[in-house]
Amino acid sequence: MRKAKTKTKSHKRKPSVKTKEDRTHVLKERLEAEFAEAVKSAKSYIEDPQRLRALFQEAAKEAVSMPRDPFKETWPYFQTMLRLIRAYYRGDYHNLDESTLVVIIAAVIYVVNPLDVIPDALPAIGFLDDATVLALAVRRTRQTLDDFMTWETTAVEL
Repeated sequence: MRKAKTKTKSHKRKPSVKTKEDRTHVLKERLEAEFAEAVKSAKSYIEDPQRLRALFQEAAKEAVSMPRDPFKETWPYFQTMLRLIRAYYRGDYHNLDESTLVVIIAAVIYVVNPLDVIPDALPAIGFLDDATVLALAVRRTRQTLDDFMTWETTAVEL
């Protein structure tokens, strides 16, 4: 008489299901790392007006086709960042700290990069990381951007 074979349970590991917090934390770390790279790159633009001009032109061209919705109230500040960069490379405006200029340039570099943390080509979500970076940059540079806008209006009046 044969013994009946008993089935043994396979102890395969189930793939770990990451929580929303885990995914958010990973995305935040990637975003911070990408922005840190943009900051490193931004430092090299300050002393090179031609390179800064090329960044401005690329960003201005990209801005025309970018969706406004993800950026909400930061969109006008993005436009101000572009105008400030233009005024800076032209030599018209230098009334800001280098560290503030680096943050502004880094934000523009990040927004222009189509292959950042969330690729821009992804419908509906591709610009969410760009909007987040821009919002953080605006928070850090708002006073400088406001001062620049004041300068713009008084410079035009003169």
